[in-house]
Amino acid sequence: MIDTIKIVVPYTSRPQWVQKARLYQSIDASKETFKATANPSSAYKKMGIYQPRLTYTERPSGKYGNLAFELAIELSLPKLLYGNNFTELKDADFQVIVKKLSDTLRQTYNIWVLPHILEKASVRKIDYSKNIVFTDRTPVSIIISNIKTADISKTYDVQNTDFKNGGHIYHIHTNSLDIAFYDKVADLRQEKVSPKRSYEKSGFIQMDLLEELEKQKKVSVARMEVRINGLVKLRQELKAIGFETSTTFKELFNADISKKLLLRHWANVFDKVPKIPLDSDTPESLFINIAKANPKLTLTQAMAIAHYQEMLITHDERYIRNIAEGLFNSSQYKRFKQKGREPPSPTQLKTLLHVTDTLTAMKPVSIDDYKF
Repeated sequence: MIDTIKIVVPYTSRPQWVQKARLYQSIDASKETFKATANPSSAYKKMGIYQPRLTYTERPSGKYGNLAFELAIELSLPKLLYGNNFTELKDADFQVIVKKLSDTLRQTYNIWVLPHILEKASVRKIDYSKNIVFTDRTPVSIIISNIKTADISKTYDVQNTDFKNGGHIYHIHTNSLDIAFYDKVADLRQEKVSPKRSYEKSGFIQMDLLEELEKQKKVSVARMEVRINGLVKLRQELKAIGFETSTTFKELFNADISKKLLLRHWANVFDKVPKIPLDSDTPESLFINIAKANPKLTLTQAMAIAHYQEMLITHDERYIRNIAEGLFNSSQYKRFKQKGREPPSPTQLKTLLHVTDTLTAMKPVSIDDYKF
């Protein structure tokens, strides 16, 4: 569903918060644009209160020296409502969201924007996202590593790609579209160290979420985001998925739009991932598949079994047994073989197909489903 959004509402005059901040300056309406911003305050951050980011703009309008006033409001909708963006929104949440946003603007900025005005606000930037939850100890880093192999140069006009933070984030940049895949839990850990290290913004409000997710030893969370910047690109994207709609807040708060946009861009990436090497018998694939299939194994045991399976690729079992029994003894080898004889089932392609299935189902997840 929607995560971060930037909406714009018309204004009638310079608001008090701009004047009180002493940002007033004289304006030649024929030449200049005046702009002032308000960022979330440190005091509210310490109290754990989430605030939108505001940008107020005055610009020349027409040839008679008139001015147009507008207020841009940028925020993460799930963080506003739930205090985190792991718990996802539903279409039915829209009225609650606009009321909550109206109340927050009034209480934290003393700005009155009624809910019906917010509903009709024009969208200038929007991020559609989905949390893909794995409950089988799948490392998100291996998912991202597989995605990184996709040859997307013929699909997107790519400015550059980032593969950073130890493989926790893969980020595709274009002029007006960003696509990101990242490890939600690892990103929150980066936020805990320093906000400058995390991919997400306003992670300070999600430290309780990190604590809950870290309790779940088998749970990992891959997050996909499609960030659309500007009206022109937004209209192009909507047209590509068959939506000829207005770009108001109310119209774009739509789970079906989110689903189709995310699936469109996931398909563009997934189709370009080479499938044959996904479940090849590489050391890392063997290790991951063995560890996932046998949760009770220790790290040392999983590493040993992975190496054993790797040796079986080039040598028969009798040869390996003779070496092992010569170095140790037959009873030790027999106990080890009971744990490591059967080759693990391939899982890498299934893992990527789970992303497809999750986006197709588009079932909202909630942190309440994963609390002890």
